[in-house]
Amino acid sequence: MKKSIINSIFLCAAFACLVGFSSCHDDIYGAINNEIKLNSSGLQGDMHSIVHYKNYILTCNGEIFYKTNKPSSETGLHNGQWNSTTSPTSEKGDNGIPATTYFLATDSEYLYALTYIWVENDDGENEPKTATIYATNSDPANGLVWTKVANISGGNYSFENAKVIFDNKYFSVVDDNSVSIANREAYARIRASSQDTYKLYKLNGSKEPTEVPNPTFIGESDATNAISACYFNGSTYFSKYYGMSSNANCLYYTKTYTRSNNVSTNSSLYYITASDATEQSVDLDAGGLLSIAAAKDYILLGTSSGLSRVKINETTGIPDGDTSSMESNGNSVISEYVFMVFVLNPNKREGSNDTTLGTDEYAASTIYGSIRSSSDSWDDAGLYAWYPAKYEWNRDGD
Repeated sequence: MKKSIINSIFLCAAFACLVGFSSCHDDIYGAINNEIKLNSSGLQGDMHSIVHYKNYILTCNGEIFYKTNKPSSETGLHNGQWNSTTSPTSEKGDNGIPATTYFLATDSEYLYALTYIWVENDDGENEPKTATIYATNSDPANGLVWTKVANISGGNYSFENAKVIFDNKYFSVVDDNSVSIANREAYARIRASSQDTYKLYKLNGSKEPTEVPNPTFIGESDATNAISACYFNGSTYFSKYYGMSSNANCLYYTKTYTRSNNVSTNSSLYYITASDATEQSVDLDAGGLLSIAAAKDYILLGTSSGLSRVKINETTGIPDGDTSSMESNGNSVISEYVFMVFVLNPNKREGSNDTTLGTDEYAASTIYGSIRSSSDSWDDAGLYAWYPAKYEWNRDGD
């Protein structure tokens, strides 16, 4: 669904209230990149979540979109297959601003959405009035039926202080083309309304969430700052950084994009192994590493200047000490900040044009900071996809 410029501007300003930056997007008209013509339409807005759910993958940019989780090698379909589905609420805030969903998460049964209602403050700026977590186990193709997650009883912890929801990215490949999330869990970090105290809760459908007992953290992370999680070696690890990914051999993470939404130029990729929990790192000299997704042979990197990748040893999972050139137009298709990358099948190869060995991949770019101070254009930002048969990165939409 194409957004008007006015709506795009609102979404940019609204997300700035939440995460400390703004971005705006519009359609691309005749853009050329590496002699590849970019599609004239694509999903726009800030997208920080792509999740597996039932037989689908879903993303959100204020609204919620879905498509089949079957690989393009099976469907024969490529760019432009996203469909909109039912938002958790039709309620509007001040000035008719619609409710906006910014984060999705899933467990083995449910899809969760964190949705905000907006209010105009005394300075005339829009800020969140309420934050509500919703759950559903219905089919997005038939319209999602949402239920509010029961609030936490006792104490003073409220979803109105929820900043983010996330899941532990658990997956297993049950056959050559199918990813299972049978042991996936979803979480919320929630602040007490009367003091600067946080707790981590595991979501249980629409039932009251349960506090996570004795969570395991990486680095200096703790319950006051955790915003992401990743399943590795039989445990779920929590982090105050957004960038996390894993395979059977290693847990990978970055220290660039934090809960306070500060973005540094830290280009180090950190990891622990299944046999050694001692933190190790490699400096990839690739700009700030904002998001990561492990495939069989490479880790796809979302950076402060577009896409990159680093080769990993397929036996040990250990990353090389430097990045490798991307295939086709991957190095140049995006110049903006990439806060989200997603690999459909982590047991497949990154950047491959082999429809049997390669995997579909996704990336969402964002203009960081003020559009006035950015050299990037609204036209360049949004959702991109790689499909092996197409052998190119291109805009992806509905």
